[in-house]
Amino acid sequence: MNIVVQKYGGSSVSNKEKLEVVCEKIIKCKQDQNHIVAIVSAQGKTTDRLLKLAHEYSKNPSKKELDFLLNTGEMQTASLLSLMLNDMGYKSTCLTGAQAGIISDSTFGNAKIKCIYNENILNLLKNNYIVIVSGFQAIDKLGNLTTLGRGGSDLSAVAIASSLKAKRCEIYSDIDGIYTADPRIIHKAKLLQDISYDEMLEAATAGAKVLHNRSVNVAKKYNTEVVVKNTLNDSDGTRLTNLYYKNNLNLKNCSFEDFNVKFITKKDDISKISLIGNMIMSNKEIITEIFNLAYKENINIYMITFSELSINIIIDQNRAYDFMNKLHDILIK
Repeated sequence: MNIVVQKYGGSSVSNKEKLEVVCEKIIKCKQDQNHIVAIVSAQGKTTDRLLKLAHEYSKNPSKKELDFLLNTGEMQTASLLSLMLNDMGYKSTCLTGAQAGIISDSTFGNAKIKCIYNENILNLLKNNYIVIVSGFQAIDKLGNLTTLGRGGSDLSAVAIASSLKAKRCEIYSDIDGIYTADPRIIHKAKLLQDISYDEMLEAATAGAKVLHNRSVNVAKKYNTEVVVKNTLNDSDGTRLTNLYYKNNLNLKNCSFEDFNVKFITKKDDISKISLIGNMIMSNKEIITEIFNLAYKENINIYMITFSELSINIIIDQNRAYDFMNKLHDILIK
């Protein structure tokens, strides 16, 4: 089957008018003799609204219950989009992440995908359904609903595309593709036609908000072609692939060895934690304990630097105080 996986972000599905545009995109691709799986995010700022609501009802909501609540945002979008497509005369059905066969571990709030059982999706595609999947969500082995972390709908889309061996995965948002920098900050930023997996993975990890870094890693692992496009126009977008110059070996237009700067970005909402002590860099046990704790608490360490008197760690700002407390418990005797 010619399978195309499309992902539509929150800004692309924020109201009925925008969902009508999404319907047009899906139908056009369907009419080109493709089988369509569309992954959708929650509408607009729904996830933020649900988080705020949870904190109005609970001072310290558990991550398990938060995941249960946050799952409803994407489900709402999926059902509305499927209803509209059916009204337009196209067979469509919506699935939760669990119904789509996405199995994760039990790290609530930032679950890792363990495997995907795609039989349900494949059977629906064979029966000519357009399949709408709620992004960002999965289920663990005990049947608990989980979420894949902020931006996780990208990961849902690329993982499903990789599992189905789709011919491409299209990521739609409100920009024309991937620029050399954020065009809202750098007005001379240029649209890239191609970018390698490795370059995009580095950019995403360093703060570029175009794609979830874990989705890029999956695309690279399974050599899944990803195209980042604008929902509101028919631009070619930016292509992620290892086959960088597959169709362009004209040496006037490309180089076999490309050492140019491709992307400039910054990362917001990070904190530096410093551990200070005499000759601390020489204490290998401390370094081991830092990484063991980060692994246990599912905390990303973006950078670590050393001096004779300090170890400096860069992590997400929203995890900083909790990590500092736990580091204090295990390191300050």
